[in-house]
Amino acid sequence: MNDNKQAQEPALNTRDNPKKQWPIVLVIFIVAIGMSFALYVFKPEAEKKISKEEHPLAEYVVANIEPVAVPVFSQGSVTAKTYIKLVAQVSGRITHMEKLKINGGFFKKGDLLLSIDDTDYRLAMSRAKAIVAAAQQQLVRVETEAGQARYDLQQIGRDPSKSTAYALREPQLAEAKANLQAAKADLEIARLQMQRTNVTAPFDGRVVNKQVDIGQFVSSGTLLADIYSTESVIVRLPLSLQKTKLLGIKLRNNEHLVNDIKINLIAESATRKYQWKASLSHTEGELDARNRLLYLVAEVESPYEEDDLLTDRPPLTPGMFVKAELTGIDKDIIKLPRKALRYGEQIWLLDELNQLQKRQVEILSKDRKYVYIKSGIQQGEKIIINAIDYPLQGMKLSPQLISSVNQSEDISSHE
Repeated sequence: MNDNKQAQEPALNTRDNPKKQWPIVLVIFIVAIGMSFALYVFKPEAEKKISKEEHPLAEYVVANIEPVAVPVFSQGSVTAKTYIKLVAQVSGRITHMEKLKINGGFFKKGDLLLSIDDTDYRLAMSRAKAIVAAAQQQLVRVETEAGQARYDLQQIGRDPSKSTAYALREPQLAEAKANLQAAKADLEIARLQMQRTNVTAPFDGRVVNKQVDIGQFVSSGTLLADIYSTESVIVRLPLSLQKTKLLGIKLRNNEHLVNDIKINLIAESATRKYQWKASLSHTEGELDARNRLLYLVAEVESPYEEDDLLTDRPPLTPGMFVKAELTGIDKDIIKLPRKALRYGEQIWLLDELNQLQKRQVEILSKDRKYVYIKSGIQQGEKIIINAIDYPLQGMKLSPQLISSVNQSEDISSHE
C-alpha cells in the first residue's frame, strides 16, 4: 500500500508544478501565432467585378420608303375558256366513233370525232347535181332563143332596143338564170349536209362527257358530247374593292392595266407546290350581288404543256383549285416584317437614346410575311421586330441591327 502511494506521488507533482507546464504552453502559443500569420499573408483575394447594367435586346430594321408592288391574294377554280356542247347538224345513224370513244379523250383541231350514215345525203347531192345540169341546159336554150329573137327583129328592119322585153325574151332569160342559181344553192346545201355527216373537232380539246354511241340514231340538234378547249384556261378571282384599289383597278376602262398586273397561280399536289404565270384577261362588268366582290379573270395559255424546268408539274386541269398572288403598280411605302406589327396598328421604335417608343401607324395592307405602312413612320427610323418582355414606354434597350427586311424573315424562319 505504501508502494502505491510512492508511485502516484511523482505524477501529482508534475501536474501541480507550473514551472514544468510553461514550455508546452509557449510552444502552442508560437504555433498559433505562426498559423495566424500564414493565413493572413496567404489569404485569397476576392475578384473584383465591375457591375454592368444590362438592358433587353432589341433587334431592329431601318425604315426605308421605296417603290413596292403590294401583293394581293385570292383564289379560285380553273375552268376552260372555251366549253361547248357538241350537237349534230344532220339526222342519221351513227356509223363510226373515233375521238369520242371515251370520256377524257384528247383530240386535235380537225380530227374526226364521229361519222353519221351519209347515204341519203349522197343521193341528195346527186339529185342536186342533176338539177343544176338541167338548169344550165335551160339557160343555154333561153339564151339561144333570145339571140334568135334579136336577130329576127333586125332582119325585118326593127330596132331591137325599141322592142318590148317580152319580144326579146328577157323575162325567160332572167327566169332561167334564177333557176340555175337556185339549183346551185341546193347543190351547195346538199354538199354541206354531206360534210356534216363527219363531225370534226373545232379546236384542240378534250372530251368531258359523250352522250351517244355507235348505232344510235340522232336528229339535227341532238347533243353528242360536252367538250372543252385545251388551248387556254381561265380562273375567276374574287377581290374586294379595297384590294382592287391596291392593284390600281377602277370600275372604268382598265385596258391599260392588262400588262401592269402580274398574276402567279399556285396549286398544291402531293405536298408540293406548282406555279403558273397567268395574264389578266379582263375584269367582269359588275359586282357579285351576293358578296359584293369584283371578279378578275386570269388566263393561262397552253395549260397542258410541260415545263422545261418542272417536268413533273401536273397540267392545269379544269376543276383544279388554285391560289393566286397578284401585284400591280408600285407605290412609295414602307415594307416591314409582319412581326413588327404590335397590338392593333402599333409599331415599336428605338429613339436616339435607344429608348422604346410606341407609335400608331396607318397600314395600307398586310399579309402573312409583311406589313405595308402608308404613313406614321419616317425614313431611317429604327423599327423593333423582336418580342420584349414587359415593354414600357421609354425603357432603355440594347440595339442590334438586322441588315434587311428579308434577312429578318430568314431569321424568324429558322427559330
